[in-house]
Amino acid sequence: MKARFVLLGLAAAALVMVPPVFFTGHHKGQPTTAAGAVLAAPTPDSRDGQEAADWEHKFRISSSTFSNNEAIPPSMVFSGALGSVCTGGNESPQLSWTAAGRGTRSYAVTLFDVTANFAHWGVYNIPADTTQLAMNAGSPTSTTEVQVYNDAGIQGYTGPCPPPGLVPNGTHYYVFTVYALDKTLDLTPSPDFPPEAAALYRAMIGHVIDQASITGLFSCTDASSCQ
Repeated sequence: MKARFVLLGLAAAALVMVPPVFFTGHHKGQPTTAAGAVLAAPTPDSRDGQEAADWEHKFRISSSTFSNNEAIPPSMVFSGALGSVCTGGNESPQLSWTAAGRGTRSYAVTLFDVTANFAHWGVYNIPADTTQLAMNAGSPTSTTEVQVYNDAGIQGYTGPCPPPGLVPNGTHYYVFTVYALDKTLDLTPSPDFPPEAAALYRAMIGHVIDQASITGLFSCTDASSCQ
């Protein structure tokens, strides 16, 4: 009997030690636990039979602007000085996702540089019957999307423009994630409290029905000219 109580105690301790899925108290954007868990997804072509059929029904995200785990095109790169001086188009990519499960009330989309722990974009309260965002939907002047302030202090999309030498190989991983939520979010701004990326992640805790990610790669070797 004593051994049984010891085992139960160890199991309870293990559950307590499991890290939270979303916000962990980091200053910027998405938590390390969520960002580090992003993996390249296999394609339906690599599966056979029933497994391939099951895959077709999973929640997925794709883009006509770039491919998963491929280089980000110049159109998506920041224009101006950020970590480096960049000369891109600073346009958010086209994104499409499959319809999420029953109970979805809204979607949120984020862009997070998991290499630099930097939030580049956050869109929320996308209607449940919407399954795509057009290219440049993240424009700071957009009136069709509800966007938070990113870690660059811009309300909208800020493209990749990292400093060189931050990591040995220079490659940064930019993860676009769509979240299916069981509610619409209330992030009412005020003059002294504009909604930021961290607030968006906190608001989603306990309301995520499903999520899917796609990753773009970008590196900069010259801080004075990056594209």
